[in-house]
Amino acid sequence: MERLFSNIIGTPVVDDDFKHPITTVRDVVVDPERGKVIALIVDVNRNLVIAPIDILAWGDTIRIPSHDAIIEGSDILRVAEVQKRNIKIFHNKVVTMKNEYIGKVVDFSIDIHDLSLKKLYTAKDILGLLRYDSRIITSKIIERILPRKIIIKMNIVNLPEERRGVAEEAMAG
Repeated sequence: MERLFSNIIGTPVVDDDFKHPITTVRDVVVDPERGKVIALIVDVNRNLVIAPIDILAWGDTIRIPSHDAIIEGSDILRVAEVQKRNIKIFHNKVVTMKNEYIGKVVDFSIDIHDLSLKKLYTAKDILGLLRYDSRIITSKIIERILPRKIIIKMNIVNLPEERRGVAEEAMAG
């Protein structure tokens, strides 16, 4: 099941011992090499996170075993490394390998079963007010995720009609 980043933010985190919300999700940390969520940030200022291994269930709330599952992000080596490189998905620029501008990431989806990045929702905008040229980009065509841009393999919108169908089938399968 896929969850949008915009819907993940604000999800209550419930302590399994006391069955009441103790915090909410503020951000996610995605490993740029593997495209997997490596932490859920619950306190941005103190850099408190929940590791995926500590998530017992994820529905309308995120259930964790106890309050002790919330730790500092610097305690998890890979999280600290990704945060130091300041690699984000949300609001990052998306370009093709030929440096053709596609838009900015306005949302993205995560598969909550394996915590992998599934789709990028992009759009171009005018002064941050008016969005146009919205696109959904599957994670299969993401080449690299960098601090200032996400590089995708191709822009299937500009392909000739006969090649576009072949490219879409290859991405689906």
